[in-house]
Amino acid sequence: MRAALRRARYGYLLALHVILLGTAGRTPTEIATVLFCSRSSGYRIVRLYHAKQLGCTVDGEGQWATPVRPTVLMPWIKRALAALLKAPPRAYGWCRTRWSCAALARARHATYRLEVSAGTVRRWLHALG
Repeated sequence: MRAALRRARYGYLLALHVILLGTAGRTPTEIATVLFCSRSSGYRIVRLYHAKQLGCTVDGEGQWATPVRPTVLMPWIKRALAALLKAPPRAYGWCRTRWSCAALARARHATYRLEVSAGTVRRWLHALG
């Protein structure tokens, strides 16, 4: 059940719960117990939230806004992905002989600050043929 819960909290749902429980005065140990996560996850989420690096924001009206993630294969993404595929993974610091979708997703994030999942990269690769 815990594994299913962790999969269901994909995105910012866990972060939202941690921040709300923290502002309600709960301790990190209580938050970890209630949300079935580690205390270090709670500390990391709060630290990223205060540093405004969590990737989500709260606007002036108090609305929770998650970043827009491109899932459509736009022309500039095609060119960037093709350029990444021309070089071996070692050129980007990976100790691998060939690319995986997860490695491509992380390399895209490190190089272009574009956060996408391995599944999205896989769909893009199929679209590129």
